[in-house]
Amino acid sequence: MPWFDQHAGDDPRAFLERLDELIAEAGVLDALALCAGPAGLRRFVVRAELREGRVRVVGLDAPRLARGGGPPSAFEAGASKLETALTELRRRLPRHQAFSQVSVGFVRDTVVVRDGAARDAERGGEPEVSFRFDDDGQGYGVERLRQPVGECAPMEDPAYLRALADWASRIEEVRGNWQIARGDWMFESSRLDDGERASIATALGTWHPTQRRFSWLLATPAGEEAPFVEPDVFVDLAGATELACFAAARLGAAGVFQGTSEQGQQFFAALRD
Repeated sequence: MPWFDQHAGDDPRAFLERLDELIAEAGVLDALALCAGPAGLRRFVVRAELREGRVRVVGLDAPRLARGGGPPSAFEAGASKLETALTELRRRLPRHQAFSQVSVGFVRDTVVVRDGAARDAERGGEPEVSFRFDDDGQGYGVERLRQPVGECAPMEDPAYLRALADWASRIEEVRGNWQIARGDWMFESSRLDDGERASIATALGTWHPTQRRFSWLLATPAGEEAPFVEPDVFVDLAGATELACFAAARLGAAGVFQGTSEQGQQFFAALRD
């Protein structure tokens, strides 16, 4: 008998509501959101099973969408938290309902929202999460999930990823000349002074750590791909450094400077010499 039918009893609705409560209380939804990353279309299935008393992730079905996105962008960072949450879920269930295997489906659309600066931006919407325990998960793959709707995240745009691959060697050269401010620094009229030397530089952008937003300072976009033409791109710090390196490479710069502003934002500039 399927796991759900075996345990739902005479009131499947009440059983499902209680299961949803336990899933949320165990932190499974938060862990899945961490795995999925902050933005972008998502469509994947995670498989896990009980091993030596702990639920372990054993598989990920996550083909890339033709229009960008699909796989979880931070799966390596979030997988251990997901294992902990699924183990906690199993602990919270009554003993006769404890599962040995689980498949979790995740679909996230993107929605247009208006941010604090009164600009439209694509953000991840509320995800659809589905669980299949034990025998219910047999054959449950990504093809059973609907296609997400909306635009892909700029950093996952196929044209951008192709360009990133084409420029990979030049980007690495720029990354090899990355300079981080060790003390006070000043940028004014295309001149950067970090206390050790003065350089000709071009302001690239800033990254806000709490909003996770990279904002361009260039008068003309460094490229025609989606992340370069959007005024703001919602990324983590690694994504911000990637954008700064790529833009600097396209501008023919020798390297990148990174410094922290008085407001706590990260400032990036392309070094000309």
